[in-house]
Amino acid sequence: MKPVLIVTHLPDRADGLVRACLEEAGCAVIECNPADAEPLPETSEISGVVSLGGRQSATRVDADPFLAAETELMAQALERDIPVLGMCLGAQLLAVATGGRVRAAGHMNAGWPDLELLPAGHSDPVFGGFPARLPVLKWHEDIIDLPPGAVELATTPGPGAALFRVGSRGWGSQAHVELTPAMLDGWLTDPADIAEIENAGHDIAGFRAASGGHLEAQMAAARPMFRAFGALTWALTSA
Repeated sequence: MKPVLIVTHLPDRADGLVRACLEEAGCAVIECNPADAEPLPETSEISGVVSLGGRQSATRVDADPFLAAETELMAQALERDIPVLGMCLGAQLLAVATGGRVRAAGHMNAGWPDLELLPAGHSDPVFGGFPARLPVLKWHEDIIDLPPGAVELATTPGPGAALFRVGSRGWGSQAHVELTPAMLDGWLTDPADIAEIENAGHDIAGFRAASGGHLEAQMAAARPMFRAFGALTWALTSA
């Protein structure tokens, strides 16, 4: 089986729940990062793409060779019926790759808003197992205007798409549902990340305390979701 590509954008290369869940679903995995000297693989070499978050902006894809190559890879993958799943920056890149728009909000959005599934979300093959309402971690400055024909799967308070599907093989989540405690601990000890949380109106100690229970519930929902994406990818490759 061709491997699923995980694209990380942060220097720590953390992929959270993704690798383990994909491997549990029977998928082989490879990983790429902007710091790598090698180019992204061709679509002929992979069976799926999972693109994670980062500090880069999808509003400046044309000025960033790595992001430009990644959005082109996403577009080509979907043309070839190869599944694509994006988290935060990855979801924004998916929107750009499929004709949507990403724009600056003008301020930091960070917190644990309730994600509420819409009717299309309940029947979705990847996100359909999510509970009807779930606090999820959102941490972003750019917001997504949906691509033409995209299906909105869930909403959160505030502007921009939260969860969507493009065609039958592309999924985007503005929330960081890949998150693990180790990832969050790293983010919440970084001075730049702490400043972003505080600039979003949170007391950092209170935010850390509230995050524990929310993250446990998010992980319980996210693990089967990533396994479902992996199972779909495996089935398509094996067909």
